[in-house]
Amino acid sequence: MNKQHRWNIIAELCQKKDQVSVDEMVEMIGVSPATIRRDLQEMEDMRIISRYHGGARIIPYQDELHMLLRSETNIRQKREVARYAASLLHDNQMIYLDAGTTTYEIIPFIKAKNITVVTPGIRHALELARKEIATIVLGGPLRAESELTAGRTTVEQIKDHHFDLALMATNGIHDNNGFTTFSETIALTKNTAMTQSKLSYIVTDSSKFYMLQPAVFAKFDDAIVICDDLPESFRNSGIRYILPDGENNISGFIR
Repeated sequence: MNKQHRWNIIAELCQKKDQVSVDEMVEMIGVSPATIRRDLQEMEDMRIISRYHGGARIIPYQDELHMLLRSETNIRQKREVARYAASLLHDNQMIYLDAGTTTYEIIPFIKAKNITVVTPGIRHALELARKEIATIVLGGPLRAESELTAGRTTVEQIKDHHFDLALMATNGIHDNNGFTTFSETIALTKNTAMTQSKLSYIVTDSSKFYMLQPAVFAKFDDAIVICDDLPESFRNSGIRYILPDGENNISGFIR
């Protein structure tokens, strides 16, 4: 088991319980206590967890798993969805690319030429630049754990642009509440980007269904979901969707 996989398990254990002992982690992960202690030290250095004598707990203000951890979760599904999302881009478009692990996976699949991408994602901006794609990085307060900018400055900068397409991330999809995220600040940033776009897609793996986060940023009517699978109970919820195999419920949809 590689280190990143171990870190994911440790973080998930710490989120489920107030505190987790080293012995519990050793039993769950199947490595030595010395390996767990080294992992905990590195994770504490990155402010993912805090250690106490004999164990660890999640840092109280961390409302979201560190991007490094989330990037390896459901990676096959994310890449499947990302490949399809990238195929919807056309030459000469102005694109909003939201911060998120699934939206990050879109970048290697982009083939459209002469596009400009606006993003609040720090990792996204660097990867776009490496591909020599014209990129505008949004300013504003930096959220280190998510590697994104979000706030009043970010919102005002988004308002200066008009997008052909917005490719959005979500932290939860709930049948009663719509698309949700971790904070009102991030929700406002997302909602503003969608308002400035002709068409918005929520790009996500199916693990986000049934999850509810504190802040709503859009309703089902506001976007089309691109996901690897759709739970049966959502098929009659009014949600508009596209699956990578082409299945969709959008009348007259043209790829």
